[in-house]
Amino acid sequence: MSALPRVLAACFVAIPAVCAGEATDAVAVDPDVHRVVLENDSIRVFDARAAKGAKSPMHTHPPMVLVSLGSTRLRMALPGGKTTILDLDPGKTGWVEGAHHGWEILAGELQAVGVEIKSAQAGQVPPAPQRKANDAVAMDPDAHHLLFENPHVRVFEGRTSIGRRSPMHSHPPSAMVSLDWMRLKLTLPDGKNAIHDFSPGQVLWLENGGEHSWEAIAGGGRVIVIEVKSAQGSPPAG
Repeated sequence: MSALPRVLAACFVAIPAVCAGEATDAVAVDPDVHRVVLENDSIRVFDARAAKGAKSPMHTHPPMVLVSLGSTRLRMALPGGKTTILDLDPGKTGWVEGAHHGWEILAGELQAVGVEIKSAQAGQVPPAPQRKANDAVAMDPDAHHLLFENPHVRVFEGRTSIGRRSPMHSHPPSAMVSLDWMRLKLTLPDGKNAIHDFSPGQVLWLENGGEHSWEAIAGGGRVIVIEVKSAQGSPPAG
């Protein structure tokens, strides 16, 4: 989990799993900053945005993957009156087991996406997935770079450049957070083509994952993909 600094563990104090509707929940306590952008049976996703000088009162987060899109320095207030400093930069990504804190922005602007994993919040551990032989990370690891994996998620960073192609590969159900502008030309197993555009901060849910190859035809091409194990079936390998 090296994509986030080690100080993360001190800034996001672990707490027992909390329900999304409880009064301490970040979305309930500070909805102007923490805005829900997507929710289904597997995940709840919020987009957090605030400028220098903003303060957020003490609140909690359930287990989640945190993806930073902006550069900011926060003074984190922890239970018991302690404080610490947390720096976030674009693309930094990590697993937060659960959190209880408040914060103040000292520099920069906060823009981050939190992908809360409902199975982890409920204390459920899904069975280990059986991935297809043409799994994206296995087929094209240079473009699909594994960041970390735990019992609830596998997270990779996708990067490409104009003209690069990726061979036919598959994805399980996943949440995707785009960090850049990008246009991909997708080719499906039946040979049909489709164009897909990405924009910074865009969040997508791929309910059935998918199988395709692609060519990058415009833009920078950087995404964080969170595969949610509780949403995956158990397809035979191959």
